[in-house]
Amino acid sequence: MTALYSCGGGGGGSQVADGGIGGTGVTQGRVTGFGSIFVNGTEYETDNASFTVNNSDGTQDDLAIGMVVVINGSSDQASATGEAESVEYDSLLEGVVDRNDIATNNTLTIMNQTITVDDETVYENPFDATSLADLPVNSVVEVSGFTDGNGDILATRIDVESLGWSGDSLEVSGVVMSISGSRFQIGNLTIEAGTLTIPDEGTFVEVEGDSFVGEVFEADSIEIEGDGTNQVADDGDDVEIEGRITTALDSQDQFALNGQIVDASNTPFSGQTSQLTVGRIAEVEGVMDGTILIAEKIELKAEQSEKGEIAGILGADNVDSSAGTITLLGQTIQVTSSTIMESDLEDEDSFTLAQLVSTDYLEAKVFSDNGQLIATKLKRERAPENHNAEVEGMPEFIDETTIRVFGVLVDTSNLEYEFSDQRVEVEGDFANGLLTASKIEED
Repeated sequence: MTALYSCGGGGGGSQVADGGIGGTGVTQGRVTGFGSIFVNGTEYETDNASFTVNNSDGTQDDLAIGMVVVINGSSDQASATGEAESVEYDSLLEGVVDRNDIATNNTLTIMNQTITVDDETVYENPFDATSLADLPVNSVVEVSGFTDGNGDILATRIDVESLGWSGDSLEVSGVVMSISGSRFQIGNLTIEAGTLTIPDEGTFVEVEGDSFVGEVFEADSIEIEGDGTNQVADDGDDVEIEGRITTALDSQDQFALNGQIVDASNTPFSGQTSQLTVGRIAEVEGVMDGTILIAEKIELKAEQSEKGEIAGILGADNVDSSAGTITLLGQTIQVTSSTIMESDLEDEDSFTLAQLVSTDYLEAKVFSDNGQLIATKLKRERAPENHNAEVEGMPEFIDETTIRVFGVLVDTSNLEYEFSDQRVEVEGDFANGLLTASKIEED
């Protein structure tokens, strides 16, 4: 088993209860790295595992960074290692882009489903250099992510299938709603079932088809997913799940994560309605009691407003694989077993710290946890042509021509910049401990 990076770090302002699962159980979360496979901070050995990919037999090579998978197997919490018996991946959506609002509010509308992206979303376009923000309407994409099935998805990975739909088969997953005759809805998408049987409202299904009548999607098949609910495992099973809070904590100390009901009463989050709010990303460990997941451990991830970016050329002697750290623009950044390790270089989807070289250009999505910078995502990519460094975040005023962003000193004297209490994006050249800004934009 090959170590990818060391464990460590934590979520922004997280609270963790004593306990946690071990032994045999179910893990659901995004793939953050390979060697074997890393999910929810655990490295799962997969030599003896079976793989199912979009309802067909597959291999680990069919998986990619950011895909949300379900692993059945055993794990050891102390060593953060495990043995996978089976790994299953099923996309949430393979559909046509109706509207692209990435530039204005970080969303796509795909087959009337709202797809939200964040800094951790992995985007892959094998056809050309079209960015996600410029992806044209009528493109076909495959989406993996977190959903409660009601048409609102946080994308963890988006793969472009084509830049123009030509009648190929499409699919959408979600909860059956609003049955009326031979029609029903998934989110805001109306589906015509024809002579197909429509499952009861509330059933989680996957619908395939290749045609529309107006804005109505014509189903060729309707397949019930799992047991038809958002329940992630059976009564008594140990569970570890990553996802987005889809229903806030209520007076009964319950909330929903990807639609799975979670009981938080045995954790420090009991009664913390201001913490367990809709949209937050969390990891929960616990045991299924009937249809409810009884949480033993909850970790909240840093909010988008707490995150930023440090990017630049790595340089010599700036990787400590044993400590799980890199030094970028003079700042030491902790890389954990939950850090997404994405590569944008040819023929490479992921990488390890041991594979980094001094000339690599790295983009680190970071947040500060008690003064320690933690990487939520590392991306290995080609260096920009007109600058060698970038930072993004809330600036700290130093003097009339100097600010600091996530510890990086920025010289603004070459620009007309007036300090304000607002996030900034900075480009420039880094040398001798100082980033000389050539461009600053308020975010």
